[in-house]
Amino acid sequence: MDYKFIYRLLGWIGCLLLFSCAPQDQGSQLLQVDAADFEKSLQTLLITADSGSIIVMPEGRFGIQRSISLDGVIGITLKGAGKDKTILSFKQQIQGAEGLLMKGDNLTLEGFSVEDSKGDGIKIQDANTVVLRDLNVTWTNGADSTNGGYGIYPVSCTDLLMERCEASFASDAGLYVGQCTNVIMRENYAHHNVAGIEIENSRNVDCYQNLSENNTGGILIFNLPNLPQAFGYNVRVFDNVCRDNNFQNFSPKGGMVNIIPPGSGITVVAHRDLEIFANEITGHKTLGLGIVSYLFTQRPFSTDNGFDPFYYHINVHDNTFSRSEELADQTTEYGQLLSALFGGQPQDILLDGILNPEQTKPAACFANNGEGLRFANLNAAQAQSAQDMMKSLNNDMGLFQCDLPALQEVNI
Repeated sequence: MDYKFIYRLLGWIGCLLLFSCAPQDQGSQLLQVDAADFEKSLQTLLITADSGSIIVMPEGRFGIQRSISLDGVIGITLKGAGKDKTILSFKQQIQGAEGLLMKGDNLTLEGFSVEDSKGDGIKIQDANTVVLRDLNVTWTNGADSTNGGYGIYPVSCTDLLMERCEASFASDAGLYVGQCTNVIMRENYAHHNVAGIEIENSRNVDCYQNLSENNTGGILIFNLPNLPQAFGYNVRVFDNVCRDNNFQNFSPKGGMVNIIPPGSGITVVAHRDLEIFANEITGHKTLGLGIVSYLFTQRPFSTDNGFDPFYYHINVHDNTFSRSEELADQTTEYGQLLSALFGGQPQDILLDGILNPEQTKPAACFANNGEGLRFANLNAAQAQSAQDMMKSLNNDMGLFQCDLPALQEVNI
């Protein structure tokens, strides 16, 4: 007699009697947005929905005049029929600084587009456990400094997944994570923004299998001052295609990205514990990879909250570089400087050479990034002018050929 089978059968029967075998519905509701009164219906559902609700938006293009918001409800899913099928147009927006402003833990946004918001397209703030999937944010009038600054804009979030999203024509950054912790950005597409992908003051980030093309700058990894989360670290940028980012810089004057010259692949400012590997960095007319301290920007800053203007432990290995044949940028001060230093020829890798004099470990290491690279260390700490920089720059990348430990994979 098969006693094991009998015991299993009795166990199954007991489970059925006690209603405890399978996970039970914890109150999830499937809520349909009314297509005939879309804006009012959507906002009402976001206000009245219970925790765990799934709000479903129909296929179609819907005009919205006021910012749509969610404030503090836990476990909300907002889902469209697909980013090419459910389109929220804010072209006639008369109220609100964003298209969508979402605050709430266990939040999922999926399958819709946001167009022409007055400010940022989709902003997620102070949220834990966030999934952003199959979203698109754009401005249909093309490159314009009056466009919203950020396309998809999670800030101060923890445990964040951004995948298969798209952003274009943002006047700052298309796909952005700021002051976030535990982040995966994968299989996204950024094009025709000032910054395609930006990672700012964020910790434990894996950014991989993304395509960033035809932006001013392809991928930006920044630590900036005067923010509540003083600095980011443990960021891995790998297996991305970063190509042909030669688009005009149409950002408003005064912003940080306004300094980025057209033709910039990857730009690193004042970061630490950063690994850049297995990327294709191709077709840039000014600079493939630039690593600079915050001092190089000549902007004021405070160290009161722990901000450090230098860069540390930047590990660059096993990437593929190739240059554009165009002349380097002449429209920004940074581009003009590089053009003057190198006779208009694009560079593959550049360091500003402004290092913390007390740092003992390598500030940056380069290995296995191909042959025939154009490399320059500006040694800008020793220069008072562009003429001084011409005399002090060093093209010997061998001084930075070293190994750093691989960073750990991010799990969320």
